[in-house]
Amino acid sequence: MTANTTYITDGHDASLVKTIADYALFLFKKGEEYTKPTSTDWSPGSAQPIGYNSEDGAVLHPETGDETEIKGHNGDVVLSRKSGGYWTIKFAAMEMRKQVAEAYFGVTIGEDNVIKLNTVETNQEWIIVLAALDQNGEPMIFHSQRSQVSDREDVSLVNSDLVKLGMTFKLFKDANGNFAELYGFVKDAIKAK
Repeated sequence: MTANTTYITDGHDASLVKTIADYALFLFKKGEEYTKPTSTDWSPGSAQPIGYNSEDGAVLHPETGDETEIKGHNGDVVLSRKSGGYWTIKFAAMEMRKQVAEAYFGVTIGEDNVIKLNTVETNQEWIIVLAALDQNGEPMIFHSQRSQVSDREDVSLVNSDLVKLGMTFKLFKDANGNFAELYGFVKDAIKAK
């Protein structure tokens, strides 16, 4: 009797493979009014996205935190625990927009649009919404209610490179204990047997 191996080929579903065709990233200062996403049916209202990013796009990254290893009497690791991890999102904005510059430089820009570098800290908290379309035009939404710039790339001021403001935002847990919500990323359904 031959073993049933259809589970090997039947377990693949190309319709669940995703690429990002385009996206718009929005930054809101903590306390600023915005429409909170609760599904893929989201609209930014009158808010403007940050515009073009570098070709690397936006990168969501897990930082695993500290690892504690408990060893037995003979030196074998018998238990390993990780704690204190968090998520980051990184992008390099190419359009010099006010909210991008305020996040990068850690300052508030006045009506005169002058950036006054009077600090190097980036203590402002930000809300991030990334609204994307996959290759089929299906929406996907990333939403983090609490983040802060944790790392910045250098700004090259040369005629052979675009001026980009590259930033990494560290995500913090919200009141519900979530770093972020992701809508529309998972689309599979349980198939009838």
